[in-house]
Amino acid sequence: MVIDLTQDSDPEDQFHSHPPQIKQQTTKDIRSFFFSPQTSRLHHSPQSLVPLKRRQESIQLQSHIPHPQSGIFLPSTSGLNLANGSTITTNYKTNHQNGRFTSNLHPSTPSPGPEATAAHLKAIEVVIPSPSRKLQTEIEAAHWTRGPDPEALTGLSEKIYPIDATEKRALKGAYQVSKRVNRKDIPFTIGTPGSILKKRPRLHNQLRETLNRKLSKIKGPSVTFPEEDESAILNFAANFEFINSYKLGKGVVAADSAFDSGCSCGAICDPARCLCLDTEEGGNSDAEPKKILPYEYYDKKCELLVLTEQFLKRTSMILECGQLCDCDRNTCWNRVVQRGRTIRLEIFTTSNRGFGLRSPDPIYAGQFIDRYLGEVITKEVADIREELAFKQGHSYLFGLDFFPEINEAEIYVVDGQKFGSTSRFMNHSCNPNCKMFPVSHTHHDRRLYDLAFFASRDIPPNVELTFDYNPGAKKEVTSSIDPAAVRCLCGERNCRGQLWPNQRKGTK
Repeated sequence: MVIDLTQDSDPEDQFHSHPPQIKQQTTKDIRSFFFSPQTSRLHHSPQSLVPLKRRQESIQLQSHIPHPQSGIFLPSTSGLNLANGSTITTNYKTNHQNGRFTSNLHPSTPSPGPEATAAHLKAIEVVIPSPSRKLQTEIEAAHWTRGPDPEALTGLSEKIYPIDATEKRALKGAYQVSKRVNRKDIPFTIGTPGSILKKRPRLHNQLRETLNRKLSKIKGPSVTFPEEDESAILNFAANFEFINSYKLGKGVVAADSAFDSGCSCGAICDPARCLCLDTEEGGNSDAEPKKILPYEYYDKKCELLVLTEQFLKRTSMILECGQLCDCDRNTCWNRVVQRGRTIRLEIFTTSNRGFGLRSPDPIYAGQFIDRYLGEVITKEVADIREELAFKQGHSYLFGLDFFPEINEAEIYVVDGQKFGSTSRFMNHSCNPNCKMFPVSHTHHDRRLYDLAFFASRDIPPNVELTFDYNPGAKKEVTSSIDPAAVRCLCGERNCRGQLWPNQRKGTK
């Protein structure tokens, strides 16, 4: 069916406000109505004002939708085949309520040429109206026509639709390309040989720096080692840390300081009325209890405080003034261990007993040397570590078992295997020159206290410092030595031949 629209000669701005009603549905009547010489125009809707169009084009109906009033089949989404062979895609929508149908074609509608064949006559020839100036302005001002990237509407924007995203993602995970160097262009020079080429370089430089860093963190006078023992000490120090106070392990809790107390002597502590000092047991009940003085000034060096000769023979605990006392920490005569070490120390290797400890300074009888530090653990953990130490033959466990009222299962143990102080390197001797005393400045806490070493006699410089690992033991007959016990290698005349079957040391 063909509708001839070539008779349209009205101007573009002419409009029809009241189109005639369509009463018949035959093809002949429709042709005579829509394409009569008087009207010669197509109204898209009887209720809308549509501008007339002089040009016409030929479209091929691909998908037909009947008009609700006229019965004419109009294309829904279809291609427009022009008379010159080109195609324009259009989309018609029909409103069945008011009989409207519209098109989204752009306003270019060329007229068909004379080369139309019989095949073109089968298509309905209609005039596609161009939008008015007002409508064109609204289309250009629409939000979907504006934007930062107009090409994004057509899918051509590489910013929104990147075509190299896969390549960029692959480059991020790729290894860096090595720089190509032409070896022929680089001159090869040896230079003047220096001392490093004449002498074999020393090893363990990094371990030496690590050891020096660890030793520098120790408070007090310097701690050194001989140059000839450097290699052995460097290898050991790689797995050992020097500490200045206890390292509390899991399950170890210090007592609440709210239960602590102190003396009220004033700036200068008075030995006669200091509440921190212990008293003698027994004696006359009517007499006033006598205070036990642990320290006194050394005769040859008045500013030096040492243990009294009487206290060196005791096995008592040293009770120093604490944090809540009124006396000055720096001048109080009863704060020797708290002020720290006052002598230099040196770690060296012995002939048959591993590492040892000595001092280049002379040490006087009763002088404080250093504390025994380490990781404080529970007895349960200490039992496991003790079994491992028994297989290795080395034990650095000290039980804090001075107070008998503390249950054995609740005592804490100091382990100096991986963390400790310089006193960790003191060896055993059956004729020792040092003695260990328990020291407390937190009198309310009976599970945590210090272990301090004092010289039991005058010690010349560079003499090895030793103490008795088992001071309560007696000299055993050689034939009765336990083969499972640790052998004693002190070499003294009174050597017992063995240390003790149980490797854990105590403070009782």
